[in-house]
Amino acid sequence: MKRKGIIISIAVILAAAVSLGIFVVLRSDYAPEKYSGEMYFFNESMTAIEAENHEIKYKNNYDLVKSIIEELRRGPDNGKHMRIIEKKTQLLSVEGVETGSVVVNFSEEFLTGDSTKDILTVYAVVKSLCAAEGIESVKVVIEGRDMYTSDGAIIGYLTNQDINLATDTYNSEMREITLYFPSKDNQKLVRETRIVKVNDQQPIARYIINELIKGSANENVMSALHSGTVLLNVETSNNICFVSFKSNFLDKNAGTPEKEIMVIYSIVNSLTELDSIERVQFLMDGKKVDSFGNINIGSMFGRDESIIE
Repeated sequence: MKRKGIIISIAVILAAAVSLGIFVVLRSDYAPEKYSGEMYFFNESMTAIEAENHEIKYKNNYDLVKSIIEELRRGPDNGKHMRIIEKKTQLLSVEGVETGSVVVNFSEEFLTGDSTKDILTVYAVVKSLCAAEGIESVKVVIEGRDMYTSDGAIIGYLTNQDINLATDTYNSEMREITLYFPSKDNQKLVRETRIVKVNDQQPIARYIINELIKGSANENVMSALHSGTVLLNVETSNNICFVSFKSNFLDKNAGTPEKEIMVIYSIVNSLTELDSIERVQFLMDGKKVDSFGNINIGSMFGRDESIIE
């Protein structure tokens, strides 16, 4: 009888231990963390997005991303703001949370038919998610498909710095940049430095290319790029600068083989003046293309000192 009592006691202790273990596991898995951050919604006229602070609970980083999106779907607290994502929109998947480069996949209901509103909604998602620690860039897709701007450019990964709002505060400074323009005979690149005003909301690489498009006041050089060249996006990762132009770049800047080489290396040599850039990948409307006139631009380009005057 005594032995039986001991066995029962051990069983009770084991059961209690198991229950306690289950409780600890459940508690560790489901104990909510608190996050307080800016969520972006339409203004009253639905012509811009504005921030309001929300506090939400979450379990882990993946859950935080889903919770932020769900908060955007739930709607604003401020009566002067308007819903940014329709309730019928479904969140199909979230990927890349562990890397900091997140892909958010929405159902077709995300699209309103108004491209301006759709892009503003993308901006709201990006800025709301990038406010969370560890999220550096966000790409929005619709049922696995890329989204496009009104001029046909792919909307790729965006960072908080890519989106400037009237309510954003930023610091500006004067910065010296180095540019390269073709000589009159298209045989050499001529170095030129200039001072430009930059702010911390735009990558310096964007200023460099825009200055190349503006051209030079030096009568001894030629324009590096046609004035109608349109820069869509600049993004640097692992010392590679991905430069996306509108596809008319190919026609507007084509010419003789010598001219085309000057066009390519005016960009490459100007960008590689930056310590953060070693190689340049050219894109047209966000996609790789094989040829630019007589040059294969499907691969990356490194700096060429031999053609500098």
